[in-house]
Amino acid sequence: MLVSIVVCTHSLDKYQNLVETVDSLLEQIHQEIEIIIVVDGNEELHKKIVAGYGSNEAIKTVLLKQNMGLCVARNAGIRAAQGNAIAFLDDDAVAERTWIKNLVDTYEKFDAISVGGKVLPIWVSGKPDYIPEELYWLVAITHEGFAEEKAVEVRNTFGPNMSFKREVFEKVGVFNQNFGFARRGTSYIQAEEAEFSLRMKQKLGKGVMYNPEAVVYHKIHPSKVKVKMMLKRAFYQGYSKALLRKVSPSADPIATERAYLKTLILKYIPRRIKRIYYVSELKKLSILVASIISVGLGFAYGYVKRDH
Repeated sequence: MLVSIVVCTHSLDKYQNLVETVDSLLEQIHQEIEIIIVVDGNEELHKKIVAGYGSNEAIKTVLLKQNMGLCVARNAGIRAAQGNAIAFLDDDAVAERTWIKNLVDTYEKFDAISVGGKVLPIWVSGKPDYIPEELYWLVAITHEGFAEEKAVEVRNTFGPNMSFKREVFEKVGVFNQNFGFARRGTSYIQAEEAEFSLRMKQKLGKGVMYNPEAVVYHKIHPSKVKVKMMLKRAFYQGYSKALLRKVSPSADPIATERAYLKTLILKYIPRRIKRIYYVSELKKLSILVASIISVGLGFAYGYVKRDH
């Protein structure tokens, strides 16, 4: 199986991160791959990538003349891809050598149309003591309670570790940029993966297979884990889910979130309350509760706004 791997990038300052990402792909055990680097509106960065990798036939580059945001960049990568399956990896992530092999094995074993895996953190400046594992989804890391530790169908996996058969895009379309985070602060909506996966499930009758053995590591920089930023992302997660509910009311698009909220209330929050005498536990509990409230406020805002 030929697998196309789309890596979207835009910042010259993060070029070394991109190099580490690409190097991890060139070292994959499964060698039937093509790497498509989509440069989102940075001609200087594109020239540097071509100079560094232009002689490697496994690597293609695509330049968007303007900075259009992640969804548009991913869709450009999809259109350039030739593989039987198309995988996505962030430009600040690195893949285990067995990543693609495990994805391919899952496709073959389960006759899957979409496969994703686990995202583990690389804390660039150390892990803050106030971030509970239940909130890792706020920084695109597989959180505690996401799924069982075995191959299982889920609604969607996180953007840094997802893949789809080519035929899915041919039959369902591409990512809806109205549900995606846009650069330059024009949009903080975070639901393109969920919206696409719901669309896929409705049309093709299959969801995403999650294989926890297909692992990538996501670099988490300090700017992503500031409390203000986390609460902002939580708010827009709620807002995004309200928009999802509007476009897919019959599919129950927030069933995953509702089930997880129940688990938080019945399991994780009581467990942390029992350990509240530890300062770190008090911090984590506070952030957890504040984030739940932020998600709720975002959902309420989106629910009210959609009717106006």
